[in-house]
Amino acid sequence: MKTFKNPVSPFDAPDPFMTYDSGTGYYYALFTRGRVLELFRAKHAAEICTGGDSKVIYRADGPRDGIWGDIWAPEMHRAPDGTWYIYTSGRIAEQRGASKRIFVMEALSPDPFGEWRFKGIPTPDAASIDPTVYTAENGQQFLCCAKEGNGLALAICPLLDPWTFGPYVVISRAKYPWETVPPYTGDSTINEGPFFVEERGRLFIIYSGNGCWSDHYSLGVLEYRGDDRGDPAKMCDPANWFKHEKPILEMANGVYGPGHASFFRSPDKTELWCAYHGMKEPNKTVTYAPRFFHIQKVDFDESGFPVMGEPAGYEKELVPPSGEDWE
Repeated sequence: MKTFKNPVSPFDAPDPFMTYDSGTGYYYALFTRGRVLELFRAKHAAEICTGGDSKVIYRADGPRDGIWGDIWAPEMHRAPDGTWYIYTSGRIAEQRGASKRIFVMEALSPDPFGEWRFKGIPTPDAASIDPTVYTAENGQQFLCCAKEGNGLALAICPLLDPWTFGPYVVISRAKYPWETVPPYTGDSTINEGPFFVEERGRLFIIYSGNGCWSDHYSLGVLEYRGDDRGDPAKMCDPANWFKHEKPILEMANGVYGPGHASFFRSPDKTELWCAYHGMKEPNKTVTYAPRFFHIQKVDFDESGFPVMGEPAGYEKELVPPSGEDWE
């Protein structure tokens, strides 16, 4: 039986997003790449960075679109009409450390490896990063992101169309010890990197707490407790979102700071998989350290709650997603 080991990237690949498209038969991946949006594809999940190909679909040059660089955490989602959109963020001034805004890219063909165009900066006055999108059964879409202000908090808004955002509402701030351990204290608390997971009648936002360069970066869970997932008033009501107390993935087996996750279905749709980044060495200072792309299968308990277990580590042999054709 074919197996693989983590990480699936031999190079720095933070904030990984991954999805499988049955129409083309490819996995697609995006991650933070500095000044460019580079889309990777491969027939096998474990070869996403080594056995397929990639295409740069956008370069930040400042004057053209108002995006100067630091393109972080891109994700690719379909609109109800089937069009692909990429949601990401970039700094809006030339100097490093400038404030960041979400921007949107639109695919011009059903094949993500076709041409793309810059669609716009939907909220030019809202400093935010890490956008992700959920589509309800009625076609209403919602965007969740990490909004700046007293640290980073998770905020949600309805999409009026794929490139027009409604007003943000904050639904989660860091409050538990695992979200606020050193090097963060007080206003420097962080909730970021959200991703929607819907399973067995339950809707979750799995997010990252703490700082991405901290050993203690971990995955936490918000759960929607409202009744109508297509109703903007209910989805954007903070009272309908419940934060679970304990993280579902934290450092173990030589993987430090596992987090900033996305989730994707296996080709036969029988399994849910998680893509996340992790560091190979402990990082005790507030400085950047390389983060590598990992994937592993997600389980669920009898109630339908996600169970991640521990990071798989670097020596464990893993079986690829169900439905992959290795012939």
